[in-house]
Amino acid sequence: MPGPQDLEPGESIEQYLGNVVREARLALGRDWTQAYVAGKTFSSGTRISEIERGEDPPDRELARRLEIVLRLPPGTLVNLVKILTERTVRDYAKTYLRRQLEATAIHEFSIVVPGLLQTAGYARAAMQAGLAGTPAQIDDYARRRLDRQAVLDRPDPPWMMLVLDEACLRRDMGGPQAMREQIEHLLTMGERPQVNIQVLPMKGAPVAGSVSLLTFAKGQRGAYTEGFNTGNYTEDPADVMHFQRVYDLLQQAALGVRASRELMRDIAKEQDD
Repeated sequence: MPGPQDLEPGESIEQYLGNVVREARLALGRDWTQAYVAGKTFSSGTRISEIERGEDPPDRELARRLEIVLRLPPGTLVNLVKILTERTVRDYAKTYLRRQLEATAIHEFSIVVPGLLQTAGYARAAMQAGLAGTPAQIDDYARRRLDRQAVLDRPDPPWMMLVLDEACLRRDMGGPQAMREQIEHLLTMGERPQVNIQVLPMKGAPVAGSVSLLTFAKGQRGAYTEGFNTGNYTEDPADVMHFQRVYDLLQQAALGVRASRELMRDIAKEQDD
């Protein structure tokens, strides 16, 4: 069975996995186009193309379906995906961020203001707190994060349902002015018809991490979970359903939209005291 030991010098695991998929597909004949394989694996031609180019490897469920459809020995792709998901890498959120731009709906619980709703001041302060790099690097990271927010300004923006931990609204991230601007920005964004923001009160046990659920145009779903300096993205249906239940419980415990807006206004006023 092929494995990472078969990598050519300078070849990444993502590229190697993509080559395995492409060679297996081509070996089955001219009719086995990327679109044909996509149909058999409940995916898309674009997704198969990204995999073959080594740009965006599959999750374990899609890897398993590709093994069956392409008649590869069990574990050929799944084992490579396991290695990829177990690695600790700086760009662990790369797949999630790419897939987020394709989503038609985002359901998220977060212990920090999520990137799509951050102001520049909050984004820089958050990156400084996480020692994300030099001042120049942080400015660049913050700019790119704000650039991604254009997805919410599209003619067909994703529906965004956000449950936000109250603690992150009270935590001093960049100073009183930066926090007041951030909360005011949340209030403004919450006026958009496709953005729904609820606050989870501080009473009760603290939640250790954030979870984001993505829904795509054809009904596929993905889930991203994140803790300190680590994260994981999956499209495995069982995993997605598990995190959907987690989100549902948190959403049920959150304040309603109107009460959440009142609480955010009160916290913003406290920044002036």
